[in-house]
Amino acid sequence: MRITTLYFLFFFHFIFSQSKQENCVTITKINLLIQDYHYQPKPVDDSLSLYVFNTIIEKLDRERNIFLLSEYKNLSKHKYNIDNYILNQNCSFLDEFTVFYKKGLERKLKIIDQLEKENISLNTNDTLFFTKGENSFYNDEKGIRRILKKMIVYESLRNIALLSTNSDSLKLHFNKLAIQEKTKTFGIFKCKIQSLLKDEKNFHEEIKRVFFKAFCNYFDPHTDYYSYDDRSNFLSSLNSSNSSLGLLFEANENDEIFVNEIIPGSIAFENEKIETGDQVIKINFKNEEYLVNCSTFEQISNLISSDNYKELEFTFRKRNGEIYTALIEKKIMKAIENTAYSYVLNIDNKFGYIKIPSFYSSDFSINTLSNDVAKEIIKLKNDKIKGLIIDLQFNGGGNVDEAIKLAGMFIDVGPITIAVDNKKNKTILKDYNRGVIFNEPIVVLINGFSASASELFANTLQDYNRALVVGKTSYGKASMQSIVPLDDTDSNTDFINLTIQKFYRVTGKSHQATGTIPDIEIPYLFEKIVPKEKQFKTVLTNDEIVSNSRYKSYENDFSTVIRSSRERIKENPYFKKIINLNNEIDNLVTNKKEKIVLLDFNGVLNDVHETSNLFNKANELIKEKFNFTVENNSYDNENNFKTTFSDKISKKQIEEIQTSAIINEALQILNNITK
Repeated sequence: MRITTLYFLFFFHFIFSQSKQENCVTITKINLLIQDYHYQPKPVDDSLSLYVFNTIIEKLDRERNIFLLSEYKNLSKHKYNIDNYILNQNCSFLDEFTVFYKKGLERKLKIIDQLEKENISLNTNDTLFFTKGENSFYNDEKGIRRILKKMIVYESLRNIALLSTNSDSLKLHFNKLAIQEKTKTFGIFKCKIQSLLKDEKNFHEEIKRVFFKAFCNYFDPHTDYYSYDDRSNFLSSLNSSNSSLGLLFEANENDEIFVNEIIPGSIAFENEKIETGDQVIKINFKNEEYLVNCSTFEQISNLISSDNYKELEFTFRKRNGEIYTALIEKKIMKAIENTAYSYVLNIDNKFGYIKIPSFYSSDFSINTLSNDVAKEIIKLKNDKIKGLIIDLQFNGGGNVDEAIKLAGMFIDVGPITIAVDNKKNKTILKDYNRGVIFNEPIVVLINGFSASASELFANTLQDYNRALVVGKTSYGKASMQSIVPLDDTDSNTDFINLTIQKFYRVTGKSHQATGTIPDIEIPYLFEKIVPKEKQFKTVLTNDEIVSNSRYKSYENDFSTVIRSSRERIKENPYFKKIINLNNEIDNLVTNKKEKIVLLDFNGVLNDVHETSNLFNKANELIKEKFNFTVENNSYDNENNFKTTFSDKISKKQIEEIQTSAIINEALQILNNITK
């Protein structure tokens, strides 16, 4: 074994010697940029080495069924030396990771092939142990074989259990279903490994990418390495218009991808064969074939989103089993999923509602978020609304300038936020435009997914006492990133999303890691399992600065309204149901450190249905409609050219609004303010 390992190391050293040198040059450039411009650079030392090593291992072998314990120990000699390798321009250690990773994948593939030939039973006396703690590496192949067998049995039984809620019917057809689902499970397990192994160059590139990202993430969770595709996808998500296939997709819990919407005017819309509900089987780009079941989420996402892939051939499967292909070319279209929209809500009085999915912009500053919101407010004001709900739930941020412009539309001149760089220079970012676009009461809605620019906007209206912030504590990201190319050349393909500033509220306080705390807190389903900034190991800390900014708060007294709302929420039967269901979810998901599942039909069925029952309860709860009406504003009713697609989108939006408990409570709050 030792001779074989040395041979492979020599082989990789020979093949990738040029790439290895490039890796060192790249990581040095990354480090120089970080040390010069990062908001809070750290030294390249043993602490970095340990973090990078552990992150690479976690990314490559999270389930601990690729590396053996002996191989992990062999790699562990690099644990505290990666800093020295970087400083000494010697990145050969990556070759060893590549060798053992490839060897481990090939071993895993061989074991899966052997298990498939054995025709393993799906009714066993085994158990599968799930734990939140870190799993150990196995001493030998037997250990990996045992866990892979259990995983294949579990996944096959789980897929059977998900086919129907009628257990008697599943038992009646169990033998046939077992063959079908076992074949499918083996296929998925194998093809994902085969996809990783099929291209030697891309395989090595993936190791390099994992290393670069781990190095960047050591400085903070948002400093990251971007390939050209990564950068393209990120920028596309912040733009009001982007290169689009004209299809919106959704994935189910088995990572199968389906057509969810077809956008009118697109090439996909003109193809009469494509229908919603069609499953994507594979995507071809030029001579490369990407099977959905065998490809990573990142690969499929890049194909769909990146401007690099202009023309794609899709293979679809219809519900009746028919297979067909369609060649689709991307073209520039308005990003429907990003665009702000408004409605008029009626509950005793008329109130406006504006949903802001993201703080988007455009290349020519025409279709920007702030411009679009201004247009929606003008429309709503024509309907004589008495107040406004601005919904920032699930808004992950975007363009900070747009957040500043938007906040400035609701305050009469003054500072919006304070930006601090790595030299502790303070820049007060202000609204210089006197006057406001809307004078009536405002409620801003946030939740745990509201982040960055959303938090900046909510903070401003809260600090100025201009609006009530309602919902759940936000994500907690108070940093600004800039995408920087490693080389200022046309051929450059490497970028860093670099954290260059930290934001503070006009009070001098920060929401970094703590989030924006609402004035009125509302119970949310699954609230304890929503990821937050503070959970990351390398998160920037929360602190406070001395603020020299002068601002004038609005003389609004919300105390009575806040007190009434809190009492109403406390006594509301709907919110009591949410609290009780959250307790059940916490007992099953959050509080349990470990779980043991019997690996037979009944054991897995009970495990699946225990989780499914909770989600079914949640789905029933969120379908409940509240006693207010939702209408298009008068301008849209009179001037919009309606299509089947726009009607479908509008129907979905109205349903989401009318089944929202937080919007219902926001209307009650506005009613109280305007009395």
